[in-house]
Amino acid sequence: MSGRLLTTREAAELLNVPERWVADAARAGPIRCTKIGKHVRFRAEHIEELIAAGEQPVTAAPAGLTVVPPRRNGSRSRL
Repeated sequence: MSGRLLTTREAAELLNVPERWVADAARAGPIRCTKIGKHVRFRAEHIEELIAAGEQPVTAAPAGLTVVPPRRNGSRSRL
């Protein structure tokens, strides 16, 4: 067996989310888990898979879009 199993609390701490979110996600399916009787446990590599799946690619500005920095002439805009 590779590594120890994580509790719901440990998985939540690793993901920096509430325990309730982890429990709900395990029930709904986004997080792979192991059920041992009434206990739900998580493998660290499954948590890492979830993190990797949620990573967003870096995108460049669309072609033709120019980003203009704000003016810094000391005057304030009037709204």
